[in-house]
Amino acid sequence: MLVAALSQAVKDLCLKRSVRGVEAPVVVWAYCLATTLFLAMAAIPGGVPAISPGFWAALGITGPLAALTLYCYVKALEASDLSLAVPMLTTTPLFLLATSPIMLGEYPDPMGVVGIVSIVAGSYVLNLGHARHGILEPFRALARDKGARLMLLVAFLWSLSSNVDKIGLRHSSPTFWIMCSFAVTTAWLTPVAWKLSRRGFAQVRLMPRELLATGFLEAVTCVCQMYALTVAIVPYVISVKRMSAVFAVLLGWLVLGEGQVRERLAGAALMVLGVFLIAVLG
Repeated sequence: MLVAALSQAVKDLCLKRSVRGVEAPVVVWAYCLATTLFLAMAAIPGGVPAISPGFWAALGITGPLAALTLYCYVKALEASDLSLAVPMLTTTPLFLLATSPIMLGEYPDPMGVVGIVSIVAGSYVLNLGHARHGILEPFRALARDKGARLMLLVAFLWSLSSNVDKIGLRHSSPTFWIMCSFAVTTAWLTPVAWKLSRRGFAQVRLMPRELLATGFLEAVTCVCQMYALTVAIVPYVISVKRMSAVFAVLLGWLVLGEGQVRERLAGAALMVLGVFLIAVLG
């Protein structure tokens, strides 16, 4: 899952660069299409696995849910610094503490409460510089940031879709499920991107390398995640994946020149610590 976390952070950087020249709906569509093609290369050699009825139900849910999630995800990267938006995804395990017991019957231990406190503290530290204007100002600053708000919504939606992923792969195989999931999501996004875009699909030619890179890196992330879900409960897998927050802060500073690196790195580290407490001790 550490490989998935690093791939996720680099993918976020590529997406952040992509939205500079291409409209967000088309970025989401192209990213999903590229991911589907790379996943197909991994899944097709293994053939079609035995599929049970639960597969189709999960696939029907994941298409519109993933389409909405990915659109919000790209809009968040467009609206905010990489090093501020991505750490908000560490809140996914908080939502999973509620959604996994309901959807899958998977229960982390009470130590997760300490992890929750650490994640909340980390979100405070992300904007610690605003504390001079009032003790609650770091939270208010986070609430005012459109990208951070959208990423919080993405974190919640991912807490639902991660459980749907586990249901889907239980009724098929890891690589076949995630390929079908992205294919259906791409199908949902095609008319949406066509409707919302003013310049059409041809604009992807402005950022071909970045968009191909996002597809490849997302495919690596997804394959690692799906296989991890077969051997560990969902909150633990997603918790380790959220290590991407620290990588994203470093990439935002080193590659994009984003500021407040000390505050954001400290905040991301606290949030990852909370994730660790939920996953390992929780």
